[in-house]
Amino acid sequence: MRTYLGYCRSDGSVGIRNHVLVLPTVVCANAVVEEVARRVPQAAPITHPYGCTLDPVANEEMTSILAATAGNPNVFGTVIVALGCETVVAEKVRQRAVAHGRRVELVVIQDEGDTEAAADKASAIARRMVEMSADERRVECGPESLVVGLECGASDAFSGLSANPAVGRASDQLVDMGATVILSEITEFMGAEQIAAAQAADEKVRRDVLDVVARTERELAAIGPGYGFSDITPGNMEGGLTTIEEKSLGCIRKGGSRPIMQVVGYGERPGRHGLIIMDTPGQDIESLTGMMAGGAQMALFTTGRGTPTGSPAAPVIKVVSNTPTFEKMRKNLDINAGGIVDGTRSLDAVAGDIVDFIFEVAGGRLTASEAHGHREFGLRRRGATGCIY
Repeated sequence: MRTYLGYCRSDGSVGIRNHVLVLPTVVCANAVVEEVARRVPQAAPITHPYGCTLDPVANEEMTSILAATAGNPNVFGTVIVALGCETVVAEKVRQRAVAHGRRVELVVIQDEGDTEAAADKASAIARRMVEMSADERRVECGPESLVVGLECGASDAFSGLSANPAVGRASDQLVDMGATVILSEITEFMGAEQIAAAQAADEKVRRDVLDVVARTERELAAIGPGYGFSDITPGNMEGGLTTIEEKSLGCIRKGGSRPIMQVVGYGERPGRHGLIIMDTPGQDIESLTGMMAGGAQMALFTTGRGTPTGSPAAPVIKVVSNTPTFEKMRKNLDINAGGIVDGTRSLDAVAGDIVDFIFEVAGGRLTASEAHGHREFGLRRRGATGCIY
């Protein structure tokens, strides 16, 4: 059995990193978070533009996602920084994050007096957590503790021929080992939902797959064609993709061929092992954030035109569909699946490379996005009347 060295958490999960996060509940606290990051460079700062004047549905989802991010298996502890008057209640975020079994402390700017005082206090806490985290030791863990998110972005016409099916075969291998893989981006199931539904483990899951795609289509239809909305981007079209159906048929191949065991909500932790679908939008960063909140310790991210994005909570492994992009953006990409198109590598050979790389990253190897400091963070904007796409 393949193993890796991870950090065992009190809730039974296993971390492959040991981060101390500095997390604001509202955009107004970003400057304090950035100051803490300058003073304590070992900490992982998150900044975002959210946190206030939200409707109740959006407020609840944001509270849950911020707390669940602090509860990701890769997180040793979190310093939450709040302003004090935002609609996302910082104490609720803290309590929910603590329920995940992590160390969490809250600093409120208005209670401390000003941002300098808040930065002083938050930096001292972050520094102490970093020192404590150094005492954690990795232990040998099995593949059944791995949760791997699947994402694609800046796709091109080769994505559905090389990178996505290679990731699909790697997904099958991981599931066969007992791991969990999360297939995301419901907007990119449209036109391929019947194929995905046919992979469902049972009738309930089949209905859940069709229902989540139908709800997404209704919300998009409400926007109407007059706004020029399309989930196939100008970059996708320049890369050779023609329709959302063509993009979707490539997207779902990342999930491989094993039965779909469950459909979970945005940021929800899977209750079963195996292939899982999560209700996330097609926006890459928002989708990655949802999967990390749902407990993914890493993500496989396929791309055709190239993208450098990462995550503050987890390593993101880039698999590129073609050799010219790999050579052009070599510093931002990890694995070249272009050999499949070139005729020099087989799907199985590249899938083997991907699985090997996953275990190396689980054991501590840095991905290109980690090496270059990419910590992008974005939240789905779901309100009382639906998602904002």
